[in-house]
Amino acid sequence: MAKAEYRSAVRSKNLIKKAVAKLIHEKEIAKITVSDIIREADISRGTFYAHYSDVGSVLEQIENEELKNLMGYVDHFGLENVVCNIFDLIKQICDYLSKDKEYYRMLAQSNVLNNFLWRLVEVYYERLLEIVYSQQKKVDKNEANAYLIYVTSGAKSTVLSWLNDEIDLTTEEVANIVSKLVKLNTKYYI
Repeated sequence: MAKAEYRSAVRSKNLIKKAVAKLIHEKEIAKITVSDIIREADISRGTFYAHYSDVGSVLEQIENEELKNLMGYVDHFGLENVVCNIFDLIKQICDYLSKDKEYYRMLAQSNVLNNFLWRLVEVYYERLLEIVYSQQKKVDKNEANAYLIYVTSGAKSTVLSWLNDEIDLTTEEVANIVSKLVKLNTKYYI
């Protein structure tokens, strides 16, 4: 594929994804049609079908791409480092989301952003639980499980509240607050 064709394909996909995010903000996902998307993105039907088979395939790609991008931060730091320094992970995620905050805000008002953030939280939670169990010989597994659910869910909710401008903080302030809250119970903090 030539550079110009590649750039055109990337541009078309981005237009489609942004159109879907805007439409999700305006109506239920189940009611969004391909016609709605092509009208909003100002593209032809052929352009849409050159990249996607239906509305669901757009949503699936958005979710998979965002999960991959966000999991890349966890993988980049390495789980041990992320667990020891949650500040860096939250800061990187907030910085990433702030690059196109309006797009992510629109996705947050649907299940799309919630789905991939929950998947990210689940993966992080499972890895964190493994570390807690391996390093803490006399840990109450139910108590540790409840604590980790509480912490990961709270971090996700705080980031979403920041994204939706329910709390007026910088990315650094969000990361600082979340990391302090995570560290409140040092019993399970590695």
